[in-house]
Amino acid sequence: MESFRQFPLGAPFPKSPHAVISCLPTMRDVRGYEEQDSQVLAALDSGYPRFVLHAFVRELIAYYCKREGLFSRDCMLIAGRRAADDALAYLDWGFAKLEVDQGVYLVHCDGSKEEHVRSLRKFVQHTGCGISSRQAEDLLLQHSLRSESFQEAGFAGNAETKAEADLAGLIGCRTSDVLICSSGMNAFYAGFRAVQEFNRSRGRRAWLQLGWLYLDSGRVLDQFLDEGETLECLYDVSALDYILARIRALGDSLAAVVVECPSNPLLRVCDLKEISSEVRRQGGVMIIDPTVASVYNVDVLPYADLLVTSLTKYASIEGDIMIGALAVNPKSRFYGDLILRTSAYHVPPYRRDVARLCVEMDQAREIVPRLNQNAAELFRYLKNHAGVSRAFSPACPSEIETISKEGRSAGSVITIELSGDLEKFYDCVRLMKGPSFGTRFTLLCPFMYLAHYDLVTSQSGREFLHRIGICPELIRISVGEEPYEQIEAIFEEALQASIT
Repeated sequence: MESFRQFPLGAPFPKSPHAVISCLPTMRDVRGYEEQDSQVLAALDSGYPRFVLHAFVRELIAYYCKREGLFSRDCMLIAGRRAADDALAYLDWGFAKLEVDQGVYLVHCDGSKEEHVRSLRKFVQHTGCGISSRQAEDLLLQHSLRSESFQEAGFAGNAETKAEADLAGLIGCRTSDVLICSSGMNAFYAGFRAVQEFNRSRGRRAWLQLGWLYLDSGRVLDQFLDEGETLECLYDVSALDYILARIRALGDSLAAVVVECPSNPLLRVCDLKEISSEVRRQGGVMIIDPTVASVYNVDVLPYADLLVTSLTKYASIEGDIMIGALAVNPKSRFYGDLILRTSAYHVPPYRRDVARLCVEMDQAREIVPRLNQNAAELFRYLKNHAGVSRAFSPACPSEIETISKEGRSAGSVITIELSGDLEKFYDCVRLMKGPSFGTRFTLLCPFMYLAHYDLVTSQSGREFLHRIGICPELIRISVGEEPYEQIEAIFEEALQASIT
């Protein structure tokens, strides 16, 4: 298949200017990307949009800066006034905003102050409030900077209504309980801010994180809590008695418990039933992110007050949409407080992204079961391979049965630790290599290197990861729908290379 090959540095897949994945084919490229090597960065016209500024967005920023006379300024484009105001409030001073098109704001700072530039870009990355490549493309057309847009299938009717109805059916709620957001991180940020604001009114200031969280989710919890608010991290989600004891100990100071289920990257499944029951007894808010297995495969809303998820995975089965959603459990005692606050903080998705999502969600219903089946077979193969020291799948813990929609279906993601050489394996494997998962094609990434390079490259960071059971060299695999025998053959080739 076309996906079974070595992709050159920066190559997008699929062949769309809106692809959210571009290839880092060697570990040298991975390190170069993380260390801001100019040759590597120059090859990336696109990539995961919250980390790589899309070529369309860069072109649009340059146009606005020239039009407005903003020289020697570093700029980011933010969707919506509320998000732009949030940015200025968080960044505090030395920044300004300018509405450059309806609902599109250029937030800018002195480009010579590296700490300001870094803070602005990190804010957009963590909160997911930047404009999408499709919106940038349309604005370039509007300003006669491009002559045509990329042709792709999109739903011709009321895409927002259809997408909300489809999501409500998958999540198990009403359409009025669902809010589609510009990205999964924006869904998390909007949910966090809503819960934070609600808990201030109740005097609850203690946050509890269960297990490892995705990079930016963890950054939001770490950096957006106010003075007097606390965060405690319990990394072992299997330590149920200890988790329950800590929740009880926090009592009426408990603001919220946040968990990814399954977790990323170790794919662990905690006992949501017991944990959510205790959280509710103590009056806290339960926030659950099921992205790793997806709302196609698991049903976690009954245990959540607030569900947040990325739809870039699984729902965007082609890997070409940055989008997310949140849902408030209509049975939550906090429903009225949360549903109003989340809508105030979220950034709505761009209309073309929603239209594209509707098409791909229709495809995903048929494709996701094939991903599940291939992932289950590949896991059985990998866990017994001499080149693999440990393999992880959400299907292993018995707790997956509590939340799985169909038997033990657990999604397309597998994580492995190699017994051989990481660089030999990674450089050899003939697949797309980059972040994201839940696509119809198989891809993989050295997850900790891409998400937590600071930890894997320092002795103290590596020691910390080992203490909490995470191997810095682990590989995260997203299994596609290609013929299974061909997928296995690709991994056999790379694993043999790693141990010879």
